[in-house]
Amino acid sequence: MRRQLAALAVVLLSSQLAACAAPASTTDCGKGVAPHPEIGGELLFNCVDFLPRPGTGLYLLDVTSGRVRTIVADHAWNTDPSWSPDGKRIAFVSTRDGETAVYVLELSDGRTTRLTRGGGWNGNPTWAPDGQWIMFDSSRDGPNAEARNLFLVRPDGTNIRRVTQLPHYNGQPSWAPDGKRVLFLVGRPEAAGNIFVMSADGSEQRQLTHWTDPKGGAVYGRWSPDSTRIAFRGSEPDATTRTSPKASLFVISADGGEARRLDVGIDDGMPDWSPNGQWIAFQRKAGASMDLFVMRPDGSELTRLTLDGIEKDWPRWRP
Repeated sequence: MRRQLAALAVVLLSSQLAACAAPASTTDCGKGVAPHPEIGGELLFNCVDFLPRPGTGLYLLDVTSGRVRTIVADHAWNTDPSWSPDGKRIAFVSTRDGETAVYVLELSDGRTTRLTRGGGWNGNPTWAPDGQWIMFDSSRDGPNAEARNLFLVRPDGTNIRRVTQLPHYNGQPSWAPDGKRVLFLVGRPEAAGNIFVMSADGSEQRQLTHWTDPKGGAVYGRWSPDSTRIAFRGSEPDATTRTSPKASLFVISADGGEARRLDVGIDDGMPDWSPNGQWIAFQRKAGASMDLFVMRPDGSELTRLTLDGIEKDWPRWRP
């Protein structure tokens, strides 16, 4: 867990110096997508663009028609997107100003507001169901990007307040649609990452998953629309070779218990439930890169959405 977080920090922080404004994206992310009216909905995702320099843009896929349109393409690293409850705004993370900061984008007019300042690593925003707060993780008070805690901020960037004050890594928050709980990842040196749930004020923390081997872990949990289940990415080392296997998706009750494996894919991750709860979108290793897939919550009806072989991540259903 510790090595994975360190590697991610190096990659993104080393890219911040090249994050100034630049021409629009030339990458045709999502080309050749077949229409899927039987699935429907819209999926926001990020996609790698290497020209004129490496970066990631945000794109919106209309699953019904197969059309893709560009949302953000400034050649910064733009990632961690999160929809506002009304589907009119997007909170996301960008290095456009030379730091890893959280922003909010108004889709109607393209206006962008920076929410976090003062350095540190700020990421993984998630909206309160009433749209009044955004929770995010930050290393602002820690020695490095591996040491994070959870904070709240208003969508206009005011009234930042701390939620947790715990050691090491406490991040990847996801606010339950019913507003009562927030799940988050707890990572400790030489220990497996595990998902916890808590009240929105940081109280009543409870461990939900119980991965034990530090070579594996449970990460990136997401609530079902009715707040009763959580989908997450999980991995465990192979008992024979002691190497880390490719990750799979799991679903667990929000009250705990045994997690159920949905698939045995290759590097599957970043699950997200459709607004009607009938589909889970996720990324899957397909050839040399990641593409977007969906399946039913029981693992059936696996459907590949994107076919272009360009690296994609963070599929997020529009409310």
